[in-house]
Amino acid sequence: MDNLIQITSGRFTATINPSIGGSLTSWTENVDGKEVDLMRHALPESVEKKAADMTAMFPLVPYSNRIRGGSFIYWGIKRIVPKNHPFVADPLHGEGWQREWHVVEQSATRVVIQFEHNGKDGFPFSYQATETFEVEESKLTVSLKLTNKGGIPMPCGLGWHPFFEKDPDTIVQFKNKTLWAHEALPPREKPIKVPSEWAFESGKNINGLDLDTCFGGFDGKVEITWPSKNRRITMTALHDFGHVIVWTPQGENFFCVEPVTNATDAFNLASRGVIGTGIKTIEPEESLSEKLIIEKF
Repeated sequence: MDNLIQITSGRFTATINPSIGGSLTSWTENVDGKEVDLMRHALPESVEKKAADMTAMFPLVPYSNRIRGGSFIYWGIKRIVPKNHPFVADPLHGEGWQREWHVVEQSATRVVIQFEHNGKDGFPFSYQATETFEVEESKLTVSLKLTNKGGIPMPCGLGWHPFFEKDPDTIVQFKNKTLWAHEALPPREKPIKVPSEWAFESGKNINGLDLDTCFGGFDGKVEITWPSKNRRITMTALHDFGHVIVWTPQGENFFCVEPVTNATDAFNLASRGVIGTGIKTIEPEESLSEKLIIEKF
């Protein structure tokens, strides 16, 4: 299962493991001959456990976050989605992060990987997912393309789940106007205005926060700074990213800021008439394509 691919541009190297959920296992900068991690380096046990959630970043396809209750209504039919995580009661993040992807194109600075889902043993629609990684000096660009391979329209969403090191002085900044879900509280039927203590627009120290939270009113732009390391990283998500999830598990040395197209439990909310969930619908053989640019300054 250890199937590492490295792509390099200048001082910067991205390492990808297609076998573990199409994941990024590291993104590093060579500083005076030493490889410095710019994101959380994949944990050693990630390969043995085939665990994309122990890497630097993994794709969310064909939806982000939870489908509460393991089902949703589409075209008047109840669609069942099985549980896929040992500790989370609801199906989570789709198939992409738990499947083996295959290389379809590779060069020194770019790699394209792909997998297909038959719609029979998970999300109840057939699709093909293609992920592209490309490095250009300090810029890492990751793209996702989701193609409907079934005979009827398919509801869907896309996103990424990156992990970053959490220092005492780490500051995170992004635009957020609404709160869609906070996993420590009962599920919400509609979003509310973001509480002032979770307003990230002017920047907040991520250390000490306890969030597993989906925000709306996101414009696709995130800035993360580590003052003591003199490091700044930006993420720019294009083009349909109106939501962002922040996960700051207590007692851990990492945090996640996840640009996503759809809100938590978006399929169920949309089926009940809630607007703004971010769910996309693609026709047979139609594709949804999204892009994430991560840059170090």
